Amino acid sequence: MPSVPLVFPIRFATKNAAVQTTTRELSARGVFVRCLEPPAQGTAISMKLYLPGRRDGLEVQGVVREAMSGGDAGFWAEFERLGPAEEREIGEMLARRERAASSKPIGAIAVHPMPSEDARRSFPRIPARFAVRFGTVQDFVLEYAANISAGGVFVQSEDPLPLNSIVRVEMELPGGGPAVPARAVVVHRVSREEANARGVLAGMGVQFMDADDEFRRRIDAAIDLVLGKG
Repeated sequence: MPSVPLVFPIRFATKNAAVQTTTRELSARGVFVRCLEPPAQGTAISMKLYLPGRRDGLEVQGVVREAMSGGDAGFWAEFERLGPAEEREIGEMLARRERAASSKPIGAIAVHPMPSEDARRSFPRIPARFAVRFGTVQDFVLEYAANISAGGVFVQSEDPLPLNSIVRVEMELPGGGPAVPARAVVVHRVSREEANARGVLAGMGVQFMDADDEFRRRIDAAIDLVLGKG
């Protein structure tokens, strides 16, 4: 299944649950969905693809195919019964991404992107500082975010976690309200030594996964507030 690296928010629902998460890759035939507990292979799911420029989400149907575990946990969802409009929109997105890959990434206002992450990003990172508590099963620490996007957040840290680490995050988003919890995966990191050599912030970029509809609403509202749209 030919595909391109592409990260954007996605909502999928089975008969029993609905999950707000993010993607890793997209093709004309399907999408790779990040998820720690994938539905069983063959499960029919409904999806909303929050492609760049489409706040309401492109609604499509799919079937769960190959699943993966570990730090790259998730599953391929094969599209079913795409209409002409849906095929065209997905095709146009893939064409834009392919053109961008041959020139420069789509949306490039990230604070300190790594090349591998830049190749996948479809939403810009918005500079913002707010408290983030994150941790694994070993510990839970307080740090501060440097920027946020629809798909993830860059957390300042002198001791960033290894790539593909699964973390819990609780974000005190701009605009107030209770902390917003989610799970996330570390998709890039800048060590203290790298930061000193390059003159940038040490820390890690984490990609959101396995949250709920309220989480997506709060993230979108926080971004709108920072951008002056709230």
